[in-house]
Amino acid sequence: IMQYLRVPRTITSVDLVARGLSWSPSMYRRVEIPSTKTKTVGSLLDGWDKGSDPGSFYYLPSSTHYLIRTKALQDHSTLIYPKGDAITALNPRAFESPNLSDGDILLSKDSNIGECAMVDGERWKNYAISGGVVRLRPKIDRFYLFAFLKHQLFREELYSMVPRGATIAHANTLWLDCKIPFPNQPDSARVEDYVSALMEAIVEKERAIRDRNNAILQAIDIELADANAGSGFVYSHPSRNEVAGALRFDTGLYCRGFRAFKHRVDSYRHGPTTLAAMGVRSRRGPNLAVSVSGRSLYAETYKAGWYELIRAVNVSEYGTFVRREWLGNRRKLMTVSRGDLILGCEGFGKGRSIVLIDAPGRTTTNFHATALYWPGATIEQVIWLRCYFAFLREQGVIDWVGVGGSGGHMSPEYFEYLPIPRFPEDVQLRIAALYHSPASAAPKPPGLSKFVEYHRTRNAALGIWQLDRELKGLQAELADVQELIIQGKTVKVPLQD
Repeated sequence: IMQYLRVPRTITSVDLVARGLSWSPSMYRRVEIPSTKTKTVGSLLDGWDKGSDPGSFYYLPSSTHYLIRTKALQDHSTLIYPKGDAITALNPRAFESPNLSDGDILLSKDSNIGECAMVDGERWKNYAISGGVVRLRPKIDRFYLFAFLKHQLFREELYSMVPRGATIAHANTLWLDCKIPFPNQPDSARVEDYVSALMEAIVEKERAIRDRNNAILQAIDIELADANAGSGFVYSHPSRNEVAGALRFDTGLYCRGFRAFKHRVDSYRHGPTTLAAMGVRSRRGPNLAVSVSGRSLYAETYKAGWYELIRAVNVSEYGTFVRREWLGNRRKLMTVSRGDLILGCEGFGKGRSIVLIDAPGRTTTNFHATALYWPGATIEQVIWLRCYFAFLREQGVIDWVGVGGSGGHMSPEYFEYLPIPRFPEDVQLRIAALYHSPASAAPKPPGLSKFVEYHRTRNAALGIWQLDRELKGLQAELADVQELIIQGKTVKVPLQD
C-alpha cells in the first residue's frame, strides 16, 4: 500500500513536457512530506562505496570468501539476511574487500531497490558487496538515518523516481535525492536521539534473536554428538525391501545426507522415536480456495469478527512472525489453540514453524500449513519440538523428506520419516528456554542515555518469543514517533535522564 504517494492538484508546463505531454495522473504521483524540515540523503553522507560484480563464473560451492547480493537486504530484517542464495561463496581471486565493519549501512540500488540492512559485528571481513549494493558513509547519527531508510516513506519516494518499464528496476543515484525528515521543534536534538535509541534497540533485539536461534541449533547438534553411542556411518544404496516399503522414488530418503543424519539419530544414546510414537497428532489447515471455502477477504490490520490467518510465508526461520494477516470468511473454519505448533508444509516456507505460546484469538491457518498438537505434553515440550523442527530444516532433512519442485511439499503422511531423538526432559527444557524465557517487567522506563544499554542487558535473559514481542513493541513506538516527525508535529520524549 502506497501510503505517502499523492497526485498533485496542479502541475507545471515543465512537468508536463518532462513526461511526454502525458495527462495520466499516475505519471505525476510523488511523495509529499508535510514537514518543512527535510534533507536529502546525499547531503547526509560523506560518501558511499559501490560494490562490484565479479560474475557467476567466480561463484563456488564453498569458499573462505563470500559475496553479499541484493537479496540479503530484506524489508523484514534490519540485519543482513543470509538465507538461500542471498550470500554466495566467491573465488578469493575475484574478492574485492570493502572492509565491512559493525554498524555499516548497506543499501540496494538494483532489483529490490531501497532495501537496506546494517552490518552486525566484525565477522564480515571476508564478505564483498555486489554491484547492486552500496555502503553508506553517514555524517549524521547512523541509527537516525537508518531508521528512515527502513521506513516506508523512503522506499515510496524512491519507487516514484525510478522509470517504469524495465524488467529490473535500477535506482542508480536517484536515492541520493530522497528526503529524510527531521523533527521541527526546540528540542529536536533530543528527539533525534530518541529515534536513534529506538532504532539501535531494535537492531540489538534482532541480533539477540539470531544469537538465540544459533544457540538452539548448536545445543541440539552438541547433544546428538556428545550422546552418540553408535558406530561410524557407512553409506549403502537402498535395498529392494526399503524401496518397496516406502513406495517412493521422488524423495531424498536414499541420499547420503539423509542416511547419515538418520544414522546419527538412530545411534543416539537414548534412541530414536517418531511423532506418532510420541503421541503428536496433526490436522491440515483449511483449503481457502474459492471453490472450497467461498470468497475470502484479506487485510493487514485487525478486523472485528475476522480470523487471524497464520501462513508459513509469514513465519521466520526463527519462529517469529514477520507479517500478520487477517481473513474474512462467512464459513466456520478450523481454528488453532494455545500450545499448537504450526508447521509449513509447502513451497519455500516448508519446515518453518511457530508455537502459539500466548492464547490466540480467532485464529486459523491454510492448507499449506499443518497444526500439530501434543495431548498431555507441556508447553515446553512442544517448544522443544519446534526447535528440533528448526534444526531439521537447517540440516536439510525437511527438503530430503519432502517431494516436488519449486520448494516442494511435505505432506503429514511423510512425518514418520523424520528422525527424532529421545532427548531427556532436562535437555528439552534447556533448549526450550532459549525460545521461551519470560523475564520480569522493568520497574520503570530507563532514561534516554541508558535506554540501549538497558535493552542490551535485558536481552540476555529473554527467549526468542519474548525478544520478538519487545521488538514489535519498539517498532510500533518508533513508527508512531516517525509519523509525527513526517507530519511536522511535536514529539514528546517520554524518557527522562
